[in-house]
Amino acid sequence: MDTENAFQTKIRWLQLRLNPAVPLSPSQIRVHVYRDKLEAGVLDTLNHCFQQQLPMPEHAPDSYMAFILCKPSLTDDTLDVHALECLGDDGEPNGELWLKLKSGAGLATAFGAPGSEQSIPLAALQQYLLGDVELPALAPLTQHDGPSWLCCPLSAAGDRWELPVLETPLDVPQRFAGHCYLKLVTVHHPAYRGLPQAIEEKTQ
Repeated sequence: MDTENAFQTKIRWLQLRLNPAVPLSPSQIRVHVYRDKLEAGVLDTLNHCFQQQLPMPEHAPDSYMAFILCKPSLTDDTLDVHALECLGDDGEPNGELWLKLKSGAGLATAFGAPGSEQSIPLAALQQYLLGDVELPALAPLTQHDGPSWLCCPLSAAGDRWELPVLETPLDVPQRFAGHCYLKLVTVHHPAYRGLPQAIEEKTQ
């Protein structure tokens, strides 16, 4: 399996883990991948366009701007989800993975399946990305809207990682309902490289 397919397979698993009870197969999940540096001015530009009812600026389909504008959607039994692999100034992944998925409750509603767990299984999702390492304490930084989630920084330092999350309610317009937005740490993050050393120091 090539690197790109392996990456998309991971995203599909993360989506399915939000509600394992739904009759949804990995082949029904279409993953859209974006790779770009984060630029604060992009969100300001989009806000200006929305407020002034101006057309969106031209942008690459795999850009940060494109990721901001995307939404998870279910059409003809195909679920479209979105993953942003954040890049550093050197153009390489900086270890942050931003996801726009369907929430467990959103999947339950769409498929008539049992409801999901009461909270996002953050530890299980993060563990899957990093493999068999001892994770620090994980704290969800719950956000109340998309812009807040986009602007809230992921903090992975020491023995506590704070990961921004957003789960939208079901009683809002369909385009915004039943979404789950997450920021997770990947093996490219500096904090991950320090985990094995920290575990070794504990056992000595």
